[in-house]
Amino acid sequence: MFKKIYAAVLSAAMICSLAACSQQSSTGTTAAAASQAAPGSSAETSAQAAGISGEFILGSPQPLTGVNAQAAQATLNGIMLAVEELNAEGGLNGQTIKLVTYDDQGSPEEAVKIANKMVEVDKVDAVIGPLLSTCQMAQGALLNDAKIPTIGIGLSPSFMENGWEYIVRSSLNSDYVMKILAQNMVDLDIHSLAIFSGQDDSSKKAAGSMKAEAEALGITITTTETYVDGDTDFSGQAAKLINTKPDAIYAATYANVQPIIAKQLRQFGFEGLCFNKELFQADSLRVAGSAANGWIFSYPYISYKTVDECDIPNMKEFIVKYEEKYGALPYHEGAMRGYDAVKVLAEGIKNAGSTDPDAIMAGIKSISGLEGLGGTFDYTSGDGEGLHSCNSYVIADEKYTVLDKWVSDGGFEAFKAGK
Repeated sequence: MFKKIYAAVLSAAMICSLAACSQQSSTGTTAAAASQAAPGSSAETSAQAAGISGEFILGSPQPLTGVNAQAAQATLNGIMLAVEELNAEGGLNGQTIKLVTYDDQGSPEEAVKIANKMVEVDKVDAVIGPLLSTCQMAQGALLNDAKIPTIGIGLSPSFMENGWEYIVRSSLNSDYVMKILAQNMVDLDIHSLAIFSGQDDSSKKAAGSMKAEAEALGITITTTETYVDGDTDFSGQAAKLINTKPDAIYAATYANVQPIIAKQLRQFGFEGLCFNKELFQADSLRVAGSAANGWIFSYPYISYKTVDECDIPNMKEFIVKYEEKYGALPYHEGAMRGYDAVKVLAEGIKNAGSTDPDAIMAGIKSISGLEGLGGTFDYTSGDGEGLHSCNSYVIADEKYTVLDKWVSDGGFEAFKAGK
């Protein structure tokens, strides 16, 4: 009963904090309003925190309003949970972590303003980057020039192609995913592919990478259709995709689009395999229902509908703690991304034995064998990427199944027979 009451209070506080964010000026806000409603929380922050001695100021702008708001809140929740755990263990190199977070509204322009404020006003010691790669790309040069150690959590290759010395990534580069998915297609006897893509940086990059990888393996691209973020009717694009008679369809989309395009493709009669650029989220699966069957993705994280579905020990421990704190399982795997990013930063500082920016970056780049929620992190290759591979999954009977197991157990043959 106590957990339910606490969850309700916290949920209400979060709603209030988001409402407050939307009423602030365009320079951004400290989204720690949620923690201010819960005194004593590790995320209790303000811009003034930067002036307090013995603290490590950690910044994290996220798209807390707009179409990505729920995913961003899950991401922020994961970050706050990791901060709380680290503070309970003594902080970072003996310093208490103070988390300063802003609503970048998914806007690159807003992201630049916020980066300036984090550097000039908050005096941040490090940053956990935004969920959206377009915003990370916009603020990257500014943070790098200020020598702010930054852990990126976006998926697009773009921001890691600049050679920024003070920025690394803890999520999986989508280019790596496209190589894995393209090989999956070959293994599943796919000879032609239609592409459906958003127009944000991450989706465009993923679509372009998939086209290149597929064509290099002899797969014909029949068409590429795009959508604008915020659209909810893709019937025109679905019809055009299907009319080119592809063996499979690849979708470079975010969670809010996944169930809609899945349903519309099935409603228009497409019965083949579909591939997604990232995890087909648990909430998307709930909404899509049987229309999600036959969707394949490669990703480090799985989102779960129940705790019992998870058989990975450290992941199960995380989602249990998350549910206890927030009253529900993570809505979006951004929660895992955010949590892992903070842990990577902590491991780098532990290796360095210092919070000097150059020492932190050297400490992160020496990480090897760090077990996170997304896999084993290793930065010693020097490319700034902590993860380099992942498993592939298929949705069958509205559940996640490892792709190799599905094929070996006869699931693929049964799927083809049922088309």
